Amino acid sequence: MNNAIKAALLSAFICPGSGQWWLKQRLVGGGFMLVSVICLGYLILEVMERAQAIAAKILSGEIANDLVSIYAEVSAIPTEAMATMSLLTWVFIANWLLSIIHAYWLGTQADKTVNSD
Repeated sequence: MNNAIKAALLSAFICPGSGQWWLKQRLVGGGFMLVSVICLGYLILEVMERAQAIAAKILSGEIANDLVSIYAEVSAIPTEAMATMSLLTWVFIANWLLSIIHAYWLGTQADKTVNSD
């Protein structure tokens, strides 16, 4: 298997930027990884805050402790939080796809260098 395919598969299935890291492009790979960690971290933070708020409402009695009531509260996501989460999700997906494409391109460059020697 050539470097281009290995790097693209690493970035696709392990972590965005891991293909670049494997090709010794540490700064670029680290950048892709950092964007991914920031996006995922913020998304997890938003979900945890929402879950804690719903749990507090259940414990205080504002929301009945049944599946229908809890589902209705979970489904009622505020518009501003939804817009932020949607944007971060798209940034994460774009970062991942760009990482795969870039890793493949770097791998083809490395393969050309190896083949020309």
